[in-house]
Amino acid sequence: MAVAAKKLDVEVGDLVEIEGRRYDVVSNNAGGVRLEPAITKTVAELRAERGGRALTAEEFDELFGDLPRDGEG
Repeated sequence: MAVAAKKLDVEVGDLVEIEGRRYDVVSNNAGGVRLEPAITKTVAELRAERGGRALTAEEFDELFGDLPRDGEG
């Protein structure tokens, strides 16, 4: 039985789902791309699993306000 190849319109950094499995699109160092099993989770997925939420600007400053920001050191 012949298998028909499917052409994907993707770029490096995209996330592709095939038959319920997720893959990252990465460079193959030869000018093309390849699919690798996704090993990362999105922030939304992590929050959904753990029941968290984003910090407000005030909460962030309270926790991390003393750390140098970009360009400050």
